[in-house]
Amino acid sequence: MYSPVSDFAFKLLNQQAAGLMKLGIEILLVSLGGAIGAAMRFGISRAADIYLKSGTFPFGTLIANVLGCFLIGLLVGSGLGEKSESFRLWFGVGMLGALTTFSTFGAETIKCASENQWAAAIGNIAANLVVGLAAVLAGISIAKRFLS
Repeated sequence: MYSPVSDFAFKLLNQQAAGLMKLGIEILLVSLGGAIGAAMRFGISRAADIYLKSGTFPFGTLIANVLGCFLIGLLVGSGLGEKSESFRLWFGVGMLGALTTFSTFGAETIKCASENQWAAAIGNIAANLVVGLAAVLAGISIAKRFLS
């Protein structure tokens, strides 16, 4: 037997189930990208520690941040994030969100400053900002030239 109330309730439940399914997929995409970005971040930091033997300067964080800035520049410049919400969530939010490490940058800068390593602290700030912004511009330029 047909009832307008039960028909309305069924449609409402279907809409909510679809919304929850979409949210679940979005969380999965961000999580998968985040796992890759976190592994990249860890690998970059370990490699920098082994090969650059920098002492007080946090090269691993700088490299991860510059790479992340460059990659977000490619994403923005190519327009891929606007064309594919799934790709934007996986790559931009998940992978690059885990790869770039602004909180680590802050903590390492404060550590240098609190240990009176002022050259390292100021150098870290300047390098992350200047080189990071230059990497974003480079990514956008390359993407516009070769990917769009």
